[in-house]
Amino acid sequence: CGQVLPEGHKAPADEQWTTGIFGCAEDPESCWTGLFCPCVLFGRNVQALREDIPRTRPCTCHAVCIEGGIALAILTAIFHGVDPDTLILIGEGLVCSWWICSQYTSIIREKLQKKYHLEVLLSLFHSFLCMCHD
Repeated sequence: CGQVLPEGHKAPADEQWTTGIFGCAEDPESCWTGLFCPCVLFGRNVQALREDIPRTRPCTCHAVCIEGGIALAILTAIFHGVDPDTLILIGEGLVCSWWICSQYTSIIREKLQKKYHLEVLLSLFHSFLCMCHD
């Protein structure tokens, strides 16, 4: 905001995560929600970040990217059969939709880490593979 900070001011230290990277089972409700409805879990996280955004908006965006990509892959296989050319098309579609979603979720993850001063443990590779459970 452009204000001059006092000389002795120190930025808050990064805090440790309350659970490990595979510790989702410690919170069973979030674990089951992330497994079966990742878009709902993502919507809750966005709402925790910005209260002016209802959780349904990011949930819908997430669902269109992930579940929409999967539905498109299934429909492509049904209507065009499964051959090497179709498999390439399906793979490209899935990678593209998941990549778009990973970019969106990584932005939100970064904002959450800054807001709550969380230690950054996740790499870009993890961001792409595990975007559903943010």
